[in-house]
Amino acid sequence: MVGELKELVTAALPYANGDLHIGHLMSTYLPADVYSRYCRLAGRETLFVCATDEHGTPIEFKAEKEGVKPQEFVKHYHARHEEDFRKFRVEFDSFHSTDAPENHELTKEFYEAIDAKGLFYEAPVKQNYCPKCERVLPDRYVKGDCPYCGAPEQYGDACEKCGKTYSTHELKGARCAVCASKPTMHESRHLFFKLSSFGQFFKEWFAEAGLQKDVVNYVENWLADLKDWDVTRDGPYFGVPIPGRENQFFYVWFDAPIGYVASTKAWCDRHSSRIDSWWKNRDCRISHFIGKDIVYHHYLFWPAMLKSAGYSLPSRIPTRGHLNVNGEKMSKSRGTFILLRDLNISSDYLRYYLTAITPNSTADINYSEEELKEKVNKELVDAYGNLVNRCLSFIKNKLAEGKVPEKGGGTEADEAFEKSIASFLAEAAVAYDAVELKRALESCMAFAGKANKYFNDRQPWKLLKENPAEAEAVLHNSAKAVYALSVALSPVIPDASAAALEMLGCAPRWSANAFEAKALGDVKPLFQKLE
Repeated sequence: MVGELKELVTAALPYANGDLHIGHLMSTYLPADVYSRYCRLAGRETLFVCATDEHGTPIEFKAEKEGVKPQEFVKHYHARHEEDFRKFRVEFDSFHSTDAPENHELTKEFYEAIDAKGLFYEAPVKQNYCPKCERVLPDRYVKGDCPYCGAPEQYGDACEKCGKTYSTHELKGARCAVCASKPTMHESRHLFFKLSSFGQFFKEWFAEAGLQKDVVNYVENWLADLKDWDVTRDGPYFGVPIPGRENQFFYVWFDAPIGYVASTKAWCDRHSSRIDSWWKNRDCRISHFIGKDIVYHHYLFWPAMLKSAGYSLPSRIPTRGHLNVNGEKMSKSRGTFILLRDLNISSDYLRYYLTAITPNSTADINYSEEELKEKVNKELVDAYGNLVNRCLSFIKNKLAEGKVPEKGGGTEADEAFEKSIASFLAEAAVAYDAVELKRALESCMAFAGKANKYFNDRQPWKLLKENPAEAEAVLHNSAKAVYALSVALSPVIPDASAAALEMLGCAPRWSANAFEAKALGDVKPLFQKLE
């Protein structure tokens, strides 16, 4: 478990056209951050990267409405996203941007490598054109009904309801999203990526890779009807120009995932490291954390691009569902659209609650303030917080110099409990390593209950008078249990666990043997109950 791999962890790029909401944290950024923290504790060289996704028509559209240049618009939201991530302790090694020079350079490199393999071809496309606005209507400039499921009010590139992608001219009842005029048809010649030629590759990769089964089962339904992918957008367009093609740009979903590589390169350039050691290295495990709304792009488009350009494929793509609030989709009109910057709650409390309710699947989950309060108070405060306070306060107040005793002589029950500490850490490590973060927390809370029961049953307050050697064994084991729990919980609740480890005077390492019996620092309650 410890140190055998390099870990490259990526989180889906937040789109730089609005603030982050609680669903973004739940589905993508929190699990990616928790996993990367665990990997470091396990002794693995770990790099956690992300970037703002800054190209495409939605950004161009909104910037135009606000009367600013797209470059100014995306910088504004890049800074706001950084603030939101800091607030909830999501800590990237590199948080870059897709409009940065590294991404422009790497997009051209991918294009040239794929082109050299003959995987692009040119074909005519029909596009919506607005005579009133005097422009081609790409993606977000056109709205209508989905050609597959009929969902209304869909944009011209993908359906938010059924998840399928399509061309703007396939949209039913199309209209200009700016002026609502009925568009005419305009023909242009675009570049297409031969995604349809990758069917056998996907079958083999899905069978061999350790990908999430519920998602693979879903995506396999698309393999019989793979469509070649139009990677071209006509100008005006905010994006990366296609070499040798006048007034044409790469579709945002071509250059956006390359942002993972570009963000890695930016970090490597700052740290005298080689990008090949992360993206072309068999001993590096790549994990993409995403929400289920971008499955098509990350299980089909992006792996085909990586394969064609000679880069490593992801080992895992942990994919989470949507977050509902009080049983319904988030809604601004109902007041249940919760932006991260509007939340006034302890980072640890929210991180704990969201991790505790989110399974390793694409199932949608429900956010409830009442459930949050109950879980925080009964589990985090009453189980872990209570153990830390009772055990360490007792040692601080009852033992000379407030020092944790050395192991001492105990009973068979004490020996068995001490062995269970290492077993607990091993069990939690298996869950974390499988990205079963909810299960890891359940292991922690089960062990917290066991440690509290051990402290109660062994009654060190009595043993200090009747059998001091046994009392020392019990208090040593209880402090060691606090250490192990604090280490195991630290990926999820970094602030409180750091405070507990500071009281113990021990550095966090994923090993019960790393615990040292020292004089305690100031012992203070870790939490206050939510009212």
